[in-house]
Amino acid sequence: MTDTSTVIAQLSSDAVAPVPMRSPIYWGMRLLAVLVVYGLGSQAYLGVRIDLLTQFSRPLFAAEIALLVALLLSSGTASVLAMYPDAYQKQKLLVLPYAIFIVLVGLVLLQFDMPVDARMVIPPPGGHAMECALCIGAIAILPSALAFAILRKGATIRPLQAGSFAVLMASAMGGLSLRLAESNDSMLHLASWHYLPTLLFASIGALLGKLLLRW
Repeated sequence: MTDTSTVIAQLSSDAVAPVPMRSPIYWGMRLLAVLVVYGLGSQAYLGVRIDLLTQFSRPLFAAEIALLVALLLSSGTASVLAMYPDAYQKQKLLVLPYAIFIVLVGLVLLQFDMPVDARMVIPPPGGHAMECALCIGAIAILPSALAFAILRKGATIRPLQAGSFAVLMASAMGGLSLRLAESNDSMLHLASWHYLPTLLFASIGALLGKLLLRW
């Protein structure tokens, strides 16, 4: 009996107390700080379109930019929450990125049947196309890697969602930077080479989440 008590006492003393996970605010602020610095650096490299102030006078352009910012922030928030098994009891916020992306795509599709605004820049066919998708993907690489590094510190039971949110956040940053830099307001171009690739990248993120975020 004494030996058993001794063994139990020894095991108890040798046991390492589990380290509680930090709060979502901690990880969210770290992620946001890097995104702000990286986003400003990316924008400085790409530059801004010379008619940016004129474009912001168009309500639909301003709405598109606002939705891109909302998509970036909501996806980042959702990715951090998804690293907790219970989503920190804020499961409803995991739906927000999907809703914002649907509204954003709807805004673009709505403009297909609208008259072209005189302030819009519509380049002739044959301009940048694939380059835009590649630019968004290139900008998204570093934020995606950072987000996955953070997510691996958690205990997600939603690896598909967590991975897709992480890459959607990073792709939204790439899309935002490019939208502020590129003088091209063709809705067909935006749908084909900005938002369709963003959806594709998010799908790839879901697959990466399934592979890399298992525990």
